[in-house]
Parts: sequence; C-alpha cells; structure tokens
Amino acid sequence: MHSNSFAPADTVGVDMADVDVAARDLAVRFAEASRVVARAQAVQARVLADAADLGMRRVAELASSSSREAELPVRALAAELGVAANMSDRTVQRRMNDAAVLAEAFPATFDAWDEGRVSAGHVAVIMEHGLPLTDVEARAEFEAAALARAEGTTPGRLGSTLARLAESLQPRTLTERHQEARASRGACVRDIGDGMAEFISTQPAVLAHAMHDRITQQAHAIKKADPTDTRTVDQIRADLVADMLLTTTPCVETDAGLSDGVGGLGAIRGIVNVTVPALALAGVTDEPAELVGRCPIDPATARALAGHATGWDRVLADPITGCVLAVDRYTPSADMKRFLRARDQHCRFPGCRQPAHRCDRDHTLDYALGGETSTCNLACLCKRHHTLKGETAWTVRQLGGGVLEWTSPGGHVYIDKPPSAIRFTPNTDPPPF
Repeated sequence: MHSNSFAPADTVGVDMADVDVAARDLAVRFAEASRVVARAQAVQARVLADAADLGMRRVAELASSSSREAELPVRALAAELGVAANMSDRTVQRRMNDAAVLAEAFPATFDAWDEGRVSAGHVAVIMEHGLPLTDVEARAEFEAAALARAEGTTPGRLGSTLARLAESLQPRTLTERHQEARASRGACVRDIGDGMAEFISTQPAVLAHAMHDRITQQAHAIKKADPTDTRTVDQIRADLVADMLLTTTPCVETDAGLSDGVGGLGAIRGIVNVTVPALALAGVTDEPAELVGRCPIDPATARALAGHATGWDRVLADPITGCVLAVDRYTPSADMKRFLRARDQHCRFPGCRQPAHRCDRDHTLDYALGGETSTCNLACLCKRHHTLKGETAWTVRQLGGGVLEWTSPGGHVYIDKPPSAIRFTPNTDPPPF
C-alpha cells in the first residue's frame, strides 16, 4: 500500500490478474520521487529562511536606518547564494522573503513540507489564502485544517476549498472587504522583454472569470470554424482581447446567434456558476456566496446576479454530509443535468477542476450495457477524462451519494467525493434560554 495525494483506498476487490504491474510500479516510484523532490525543496527553503534571518540580523546591526542601506545586507546575501547556485539574485531574494514568511507564519506547513507530505504547490496555496488572516489564532486554525485537506487533493482543488475556509475565519464580512477592494480595480501594462508586455486588468472575481470564459468559448468557436488555424487556444484568447479592445466585437460566422440579431462570436456570453445560501439571497444574512470551484463572492453581487438571471436552481443538501439531495427549479427542464452540475461542480476524475458546465454527463455503467440514465449512474467528466475512462484500462464505479471509486490500470484505487454543498458559519446569537 502506498501513500498518495488522492487518498487511495484499499485494493480489496481488484482482480490482480488484470493489474498493469508496470504502471503500478511506475506510479509507486513516481509518488516516492515526488516526495523526495518535496523534501529537497523544503531543505532548500530552510536554507533560504536561515539566510533571510541572518540578513535581518545584519540589518539590525546597522547604524544607519535609510531604506537603501537597510536592504544591502539582504541583497548581498541573495547575491552570494544566487551566484553559488547559478540563479538570479533577485529570484533568490524573493524566495528568501517567501521562506521567512513561511517559517514565521506557517511552521506546521513547513514541517509537513520537510516530511514530503505536501508539495511546493500545496505550500503556495496555503500561504496565498492564509496570509490575509492577521489573527494568530485564526491563522493557526486555518493552517491545521488546510494541512488535513492538502494531503488528500491537488493544489488546484485545494485553492477553492481554502478560499472558503479562510473566508469563514475573517473578522470582517466579505461585503465590507469587497467594497474596499473594488476601489482598486484598474488596468496596467508591464514590460517583460523581447518586445512583449503583459496587459493586466484587476476586476471583481465574477467579471474576471466571466470574461475569461467568454473568450475561451470564442477561441474554441474560431478553431472549429477554421481547422487550418495553427494558433493555440491561449494565443487566440490573447488576440481576441486585443481585437475587442482595439476594434469592435470580433465576428466569425458560426451557428451561434441570438434573437437580437447578434451572431458569430458576439453571440457568445460568459458563463459563471454561483451558489448562494438561501438566507443570504433573501438578505437575511451576510453569508458569502461562492463562484463555484473558485472563490467566495460578496452576497450583494450574488443577489444582483440572481435578480437578472432568467432561471435559477434550488439545491437541497444533507445538513450533515453536505451531499446534494435534490435540485429544483421554477420552470423544470433538463432537471437531471442541473442536479449533476450542482452536485459535481467540476470533472469527477481525481484532481481535475474543469467546471461542470464544460463537462460531459457520462454513464458510469455504459448505457449500451444496460446502465440507467439516472443520477446514481451519471457523473460529470471533462473530454480528456471521459476519453480516458472509455478508451483505457481506467475504471470507475458509483458507491452511492455521488462518491466515485476509480481504479487505475496499475490496480491503485482512488476515492473522489463530490464537493459539499453546504457551508458552516459561526452563530454568534445568544442561546434562546
């Protein structure tokens, strides 16, 4: 039995005659190699943290306190380490600072990294979401919960989970902080060399993700309309941003169209999935909503989106497990798809975060083999992992409640549970007695 970031289950029930022994061995070796890399990266980070500590001690010994002179001891140390390792001293100095912050603010995370239990990617996500918590006790509570979750998932999936966790520990409401942060929106350009520059726009999360989703849909429409186009989807996205800002709405003749006469790429609209607690939607509480799979959003924005939506879903969840029980809508249509979108939220292959609205609804037991078209035999899978399931020796079965059991060609078993549809918030009301 080997350890793995996706929490493999016991291989009981797996027919060892069908196991791809070579793949199984490679998986074990790769997992161990990954832990060795993580431990080596942690050792390197410890050296950088020690260097930062030494630099700060030397700064404290300076007679002058000017900002330029105060930085010189740290800069000199960064240059010393950088030259020795054939690295940029600027990069080393930045990483020295990151290592010092990690050692001071997240000591347990540093220890877990030392032991190879988490990777550099997990560490970066924990720091990103934990640093805004200024209260020491709240940050310690966050770190303990974050580490427990980090060892069972990928950095990508961990991010959205920790965003909700950090939000629940903030002393001020998201509404208050969003109103202040919204004032920082803007756009800027940063030169990056070779005649290239980055155009950066800071936007509210809902708008930013909707913008990215729209140009992604448009890029795929262009690729479909012109198979000879050799650009990557990412390159087309960049070209679309320039076209839209410098000219007008780009247009490619596709089958898309709206009743107002707008067709082609102009007919494509951004899609975002937002989950809003019922009491927050009614204005009774300030509990944050969620941009599904991404980050919390303020309830005012969520209420505005709900008010302009042509339809919205009511999701009933088990109050203990958080598992989706049912989905309802005022004008029922494609109820099963809405149920799966609400339950799964993203592709259900371990570690994948492709949003559910971009996934296929896959029959776990093939329809041609007698599989029912029911929610207990369906799951959202992206194109890549749908193909993986159908065309390779990977297998999956439903365990009930939306829980999937994946078995690799090497015989390793992985359990993937649907995201919880409920969020717990502290109740500060006095007891009714």
